[in-house]
Amino acid sequence: MTPPARLGRRRVAVLGPGRVGTLLATALTRAGHRVVAVAGGSDDARARFTGALAGARTHASVADAARDADLVLVSTPDDAIAAVVSELAVAEAVGEGDLVVHLAGAHGLAPLRRAALAGAGVAACHPAQTMPAGEGPPDPDAIVGAAWAVTAAPADRSWAHELVVQLGGEPHDVADADRGLYHAALAVGSNAVAAATALARQLLLGARVEDPAAFLGPLAAASTANVLRDGAVAITGPVARGDLGTIETHLAILDRDLPHLADDYRRLTRVVLDQVRPSLPADRADAIARVLGTRS
Repeated sequence: MTPPARLGRRRVAVLGPGRVGTLLATALTRAGHRVVAVAGGSDDARARFTGALAGARTHASVADAARDADLVLVSTPDDAIAAVVSELAVAEAVGEGDLVVHLAGAHGLAPLRRAALAGAGVAACHPAQTMPAGEGPPDPDAIVGAAWAVTAAPADRSWAHELVVQLGGEPHDVADADRGLYHAALAVGSNAVAAATALARQLLLGARVEDPAAFLGPLAAASTANVLRDGAVAITGPVARGDLGTIETHLAILDRDLPHLADDYRRLTRVVLDQVRPSLPADRADAIARVLGTRS
């Protein structure tokens, strides 16, 4: 039986040098690892990567990059992970003593299967942090304190946790079968919340409020904190109160003044209704649903 792998200090290859790959490579360098190779991505992305990590050598193929390393970070688009790992396995670029990690939230160990069969240690490690595009190199401090979803076999769990800790994160085990639901939750908690905030900002600008952030920043922070503590019972506002007249007023104004945003308001308010419905009288919830154009 192969003993559990130890992390130690590694030679790192990054396959897919986008913002996330570059950020993590920078953080790994800070933790004492050597980033020695990069492959994949565009010419510009590789140039930015080697500009930020002077010791990294650019390779034409992912297999050549992996051969230079013993820790392979697969930061390609999600749908490409399995094909990249298969290429590594076919080329015998990874094997015993090597560690292969992918960063996709929705996928577990399946895309890494060929590397595991070749004898490499494998893990799926996903940071629950948003990393928007921006000017300049990404800041590794952006992931300090972030929770990470770690999916790994028992023999690989220790080094995977250690890797996350070295990156400044907090490891949490997520079962392989639960990765899809985990990532769906984060997509709602990040992307859907951001979209709702963007809509609220547009509405405030439509109301000629010059500084939407002054209103939305504290409100969004408090609302999120309350729901994280207490669940849906912490939702407030006209839908939670069953205030049909206020909702009708909102819709009338939106249909008149901002018709291009009215349907988005309806869709988001339906989600609010779904969450607070157990706390409302059935007839009041049904009346709100009819006004919003949903089946009761």
